[in-house]
Amino acid sequence: MKPSPFSMEKLFRISSCLTIVGLVIEIISLWWIHPLAFALFAFVGASLIGLGILIYLASLVFATPSTGENR
Repeated sequence: MKPSPFSMEKLFRISSCLTIVGLVIEIISLWWIHPLAFALFAFVGASLIGLGILIYLASLVFATPSTGENR
């Protein structure tokens, strides 16, 4: 099994940033009264949150823990 070049911390940081950006986009689209607000909410915001969740779950399975941990 080949080790992943990404550490768990880096993937956790990426997934949390995507999730937070998705939540911010969804909050903004709730305040915005326009027909495109639904598209922003449903497609962009939900896609970013879903991508953040998928990266988080993939990091639990495929990423290697950092080498600095002494366990």
